[in-house]
Amino acid sequence: MDSETRKILQQVKDGVISVDDALLQIKTQPFADIGYAKVDLHRKVRQGAAEVIYGAGKTPQQIDGILTALEAAGESTILITRMKPEAASFIGERHALTYDAQSGIGIVGSMPQPDGIGTILVVTGGTSDIPVAEEAALTAQALGNRVARLY
Repeated sequence: MDSETRKILQQVKDGVISVDDALLQIKTQPFADIGYAKVDLHRKVRQGAAEVIYGAGKTPQQIDGILTALEAAGESTILITRMKPEAASFIGERHALTYDAQSGIGIVGSMPQPDGIGTILVVTGGTSDIPVAEEAALTAQALGNRVARLY
């Protein structure tokens, strides 16, 4: 069972929320249909990691719409991969964006505290590997992992 569902059930057990409120959280509309995309709002409940926005091929306005849907659903850390600088500029005016131009990673919200077991080591064979290595490292961190880099 994933950590989000377990957390909800623990809140019921502890008397923090009612059974009805827990049921509502678990069964709320699983997708937000925003016309050009169906945003998966239940991925974190089902798989332990929220929807990631693949920025390549999306307009800044499309990224903004998906971000807005995820924020409205309560996501606190939203990862955008393959994000172009122009999209980062547009999104940065509307959301609390941290953007790493080298890797093309954008993160809206705060980085979670690491909750995994151990440390993921990201290693490169040379300087030309650093952008993709940094993309992997930032993705792992945004998903709640402790990361060490060896570049």
